[in-house]
Amino acid sequence: MEDFLMKEIDKIGEMLNVIATKLGLGGSTQQSEELATQLNSELVGRLDIDIYALLDMPNPIEHLVSNRGFSDSSIESLALMINQALPASDKLYIFTSKATQYLDNKGFVSFTLHNLI
Repeated sequence: MEDFLMKEIDKIGEMLNVIATKLGLGGSTQQSEELATQLNSELVGRLDIDIYALLDMPNPIEHLVSNRGFSDSSIESLALMINQALPASDKLYIFTSKATQYLDNKGFVSFTLHNLI
């Protein structure tokens, strides 16, 4: 049973990698409304996650972990993707800070996320 759950969790990370590759995220992408819209469309279509609704949640990381089965590396990947696509804002900063704090508390230190906050 545990193997099945781990495979299902890994599918989220694989899907995030597919989305990032499709949108060209990971390099020196320029944040834009068009890229944010494309990312949101991909996440809604493939994982039923709306990034704007996610940024409005009081506990978005807990939602992703508890309700959506995100692993630590999937949290990191999603936070990086959102930061690459969306222009800087208070909501984005709060989301990134919460993701970083959550990962730090789990012992999963993301130097890339630390550099963003």
